[in-house]
Amino acid sequence: MADEANKSRPKSNWAQIISASVGVIAIVGVAWQAFAIRKNFSESAARQVYMSYSEASLRTPALVEPDLDKLKANHDQYVQYKSFVAHMLFAYDEIFRVYDEPEWHKSFDSDVKYHMQYICNDMLRSDDETYFEKMRVILKELRKTCPAKG
Repeated sequence: MADEANKSRPKSNWAQIISASVGVIAIVGVAWQAFAIRKNFSESAARQVYMSYSEASLRTPALVEPDLDKLKANHDQYVQYKSFVAHMLFAYDEIFRVYDEPEWHKSFDSDVKYHMQYICNDMLRSDDETYFEKMRVILKELRKTCPAKG
């Protein structure tokens, strides 16, 4: 009877080892799925925000390449412009969080150049805190190119 108990013990240990290994693989699989879902959600959200900004650009071309003095003369248009710039910065903020690639930075540089007068002179520095760290750094670097106020 002791022999029978000893013979069954190694099989039992192997079963436990295999069971534990399968459990670890399952946990790793679930963790990977959670990571992939989160990544896909972040990418989808960033694309949606950017598409919203792109649609706003198509609807309001006067805000894309603005005549800031003309916009400031009409309070409602100026408020709309400030919101447009905030939307643009937010869209790129989301994009840079997910796709921090040179092509996106070139696109940003192409868009932001039309808004430097506003960013340099009128945009509140405290507004920078509403963005993620990458955008805050980008805004800080952009402002270094602003002409000195005289």
